[in-house]
Amino acid sequence: MLRLGYLAGFLTLGLMAHPVLAQDLGQDQVKLLAPAPSKSSVPSLPAPMVRVALDEPPQPIARPTDTETPPAPLPRPPVGYEPQKVAFPDGVSAQFDITYETLPGFRPLTLDLYTPRPQAPSVPLVLFVHGGDWNSGDSRHAAPFADFPRALAGLAAQGYVVASLNYRLSQEAHFPAALQDVKAAIRWLRGHAGALGGDPTRLALWGMSAGAQLAALAGVSCGVMEFEPKGDVGLDAPSDCAEAVIDWYGATDLQNLDQDNGKPVAGGSSVAAGSDSAETNYLGCEPSSCAPGLVRLSSPLAFISVQTPLFLIQHGLADTVVSPKQSQKLYDKLKAQAVPVALELYPDVGHDFSRDGTRDLATVDKAMARLTAFLAANFPNKPTKPQIRHTVAK
Repeated sequence: MLRLGYLAGFLTLGLMAHPVLAQDLGQDQVKLLAPAPSKSSVPSLPAPMVRVALDEPPQPIARPTDTETPPAPLPRPPVGYEPQKVAFPDGVSAQFDITYETLPGFRPLTLDLYTPRPQAPSVPLVLFVHGGDWNSGDSRHAAPFADFPRALAGLAAQGYVVASLNYRLSQEAHFPAALQDVKAAIRWLRGHAGALGGDPTRLALWGMSAGAQLAALAGVSCGVMEFEPKGDVGLDAPSDCAEAVIDWYGATDLQNLDQDNGKPVAGGSSVAAGSDSAETNYLGCEPSSCAPGLVRLSSPLAFISVQTPLFLIQHGLADTVVSPKQSQKLYDKLKAQAVPVALELYPDVGHDFSRDGTRDLATVDKAMARLTAFLAANFPNKPTKPQIRHTVAK
């Protein structure tokens, strides 16, 4: 009861005090509780004006009209890249990816060039043709060598202008496309011999495996019209003949390649032959069903004559990819025509001069020594300047 009476008295006191509080506030204090004036009720002061004297009156900005012709944009210079240059020991310089032929619808055909120090007199030319079943490979790789560009540079250092070419593979074009490319490269190299310090009267072809087949065929088919290049290397270009051929384990008789390799044959053709074989892709038909005469045209044996250049043939006796019988046939046919030829056979060595699936370095060294000796003997430093052959093969 005491708490309730106390609370009621407090509430009564509070209600009675409120009007008294309002009366005790002064007028200035009441204004503090009034709402803030709006922006419109506050007078704005004008911004001070500052006048600046100009030295010259402002000039109007000229704007193009619809009748004015905009200036023509400057033409951009064409994008071009020089062939890549590489320096090798003994003063050999190399240029990669030089275009030697352009054909509509195909990639540019290129070669790599290795030149020795300038020498007098001019030095012989060597053109290398890579292998790879006619459907793979390129100018900078060869199975017997771990670093083929260095090997080519080493050959150039001995006094040769060396070129290694790329040609159309069998997926790009069938026979005789690759052969035509080899002949185009011969003409390009011979045509540029003077600028390179090379002797156009002494040109040797060197090939491995499928490249050896192309090198041998190019060497024996000098001037054959069916094999003329189709690109911008015309008939008025230098001769497509070669003065020497170096054949490393190349096929020479595609009609009997499988038979010579010991594969079973039935009905005059290999039982294993099919649309996926390397020679089928190269020719564009199975050898047993090609158009009459086509397989014969792909064989170097068909064009050998007394005008054929000298040959060096090298082959492993244990080769099961290309039987050494193929090289023996080429040797026998050349001997029958009294063509200077040497045949080197290496015992217990397989394709690519390999032994048990690995390149046999001792055999590779022997083969290279024989190759350089062959070139030195037939292309001496002081040549007698023989005439370039222009004879059409029969």
